[in-house]
Amino acid sequence: MSLLIGVNTAMFDGLDTDTAFATIAQAGFQYVELAYNQGYVGHLSPKLFSTRHAEYILSLLEKHRLETRTLGATMNLAVDDAIKAFTQRIYFAAMIGAKRLTVCPGRSADRQLIIERLKVLSDIAAEHQCTICIENGGDPCYDVFALAEEGFALLAAVNSPALAFNIDAGNIVSLRPEADAIAQAMAMIPAAAHCHIKDVSVRNGEYYFPAIGEGDLAYPPLFDALAENRIPCSLEIPLRMHRRADSYPERASSPVPAATSLAVLQRSRLALQPWLV
Repeated sequence: MSLLIGVNTAMFDGLDTDTAFATIAQAGFQYVELAYNQGYVGHLSPKLFSTRHAEYILSLLEKHRLETRTLGATMNLAVDDAIKAFTQRIYFAAMIGAKRLTVCPGRSADRQLIIERLKVLSDIAAEHQCTICIENGGDPCYDVFALAEEGFALLAAVNSPALAFNIDAGNIVSLRPEADAIAQAMAMIPAAAHCHIKDVSVRNGEYYFPAIGEGDLAYPPLFDALAENRIPCSLEIPLRMHRRADSYPERASSPVPAATSLAVLQRSRLALQPWLV
């Protein structure tokens, strides 16, 4: 079995989408996950989720011979307009052919409200043949689900076939450094519909995201399980961002050059080669 791998566009934060897609294709990947994640990329205009923008994205996918199956849609589901805003994301995902939406849904303090919102949104996702993939968070703004047990409790509380996991072992390293990140990720496999592959390098107590295989995580057992279970993945390597010692994200003032992202993707592909054949 081989891994089903795409690239999340977080590494191109601040660059235009045409450049991002061209770089992903040049690196030899076929799939793309647009990163429209609150708190981790630049300003997210509502126009991003319009029919006109969906048509633009579809034109770029065709131009670069890419496909998409996942939309990165992290946002706080406890805010007042969350149902309206996330419904826009579901509509947009359906328009571009992304059947999964990955979302870190918010804070543990808002758990009950998040559950009620997920019940409503899961029904809307099901109507559009989409799955909401709740993701274990990496900072205190998104700590309602940090470890496997917390995630399974959320799934049970919502009780919807349109709700699953998006696994992110790299997020566990910053938010729950005492946990075994790979073991926790492996425990989520039975309920997973997607996975972010993100390596982490801890330097001076802060968290940076290098090419896959160049960080601290021993990924091979998880790669084997993902391949065996045919769980699609995206490389999520947010080069412009790192997490401080308190795990909150900090973005650099300037975008990372596309050539740097290309080199990181190429090195990551080499590290993943045993699972790509």
